[in-house]
Amino acid sequence: MASIKSIYNRLGIQIYIFEAITSRIVLREILTVDRFTVLMINSGAVCMHVNSRKIHLFVNEVIVIPKRSLCEILIITNPFKISLLSFTSEFAFHNSTRWPHVGYFEFFVAKDATKIFLKDKEIGLLVDLLKIINSKVSRSNKHIFKKELLLLSFNLFLYELARSYYRSAWYENVKHTGNEKIAIHFLRLLELNCRKEHSVKFYADALNVTTGHLTKTIKQVIEITAKQCIENAIILEAKILLQNNDLTILHISEELKFANTSFFSTFFKKHTSLSPSEYRLQLNSHK
Repeated sequence: MASIKSIYNRLGIQIYIFEAITSRIVLREILTVDRFTVLMINSGAVCMHVNSRKIHLFVNEVIVIPKRSLCEILIITNPFKISLLSFTSEFAFHNSTRWPHVGYFEFFVAKDATKIFLKDKEIGLLVDLLKIINSKVSRSNKHIFKKELLLLSFNLFLYELARSYYRSAWYENVKHTGNEKIAIHFLRLLELNCRKEHSVKFYADALNVTTGHLTKTIKQVIEITAKQCIENAIILEAKILLQNNDLTILHISEELKFANTSFFSTFFKKHTSLSPSEYRLQLNSHK
């Protein structure tokens, strides 16, 4: 069987829905090491090694496979059907309503693959959400709200997946490494404080570690630095505030603790290629 190619790979996302797999090679090629992968078993079963740990997956089981995981497919049954969503860190960063939430989900921070069992109704909901994401990705770029609809549908899938994990027994058994715990606590602190605290030192002090150790740890676990995490969070907060036309640029810059509007505008344009006023104008033109 020839390898299945996702037409969305160039976007940093690939989607398969009730895809029939008859070759271990094909499944291995789908499970790429540079992406997070959510794999759902629709029929059949598979036995695989994920980072040398043997895992058996059966119907209605879901597994989240972290980036940089080495997967070896040992056995698949026939017939074997899967639904799958995989995405790069870059896709997640640019398609999250609040970026820190992506890292806040501990199954995306953990290095070990984690599986849970879902009822028919629960897995059916996730598959339906995959179909919605697929329909948004496949729309023409000329569609006026394509980016917004993709963002919302992708986040809805992540939050439903998180809800399923929280309701399962997974959290009773999960054990995080020391670095993973630091990353999780950092992202939680960032969500609460990003509007007012912009320095790596603030978060390092709150976590009782040095700034160098925090930077090294976040880079290792999340693949971008703590400073980049903070900047991404500030930009997303700014975008949220700019949606409210009653707030002036001056008010937003003060809310985000910039010294003046010039500093805020320079920072915002550096990360978005648009000034705050241009971004707001673009938003209003779509209404």
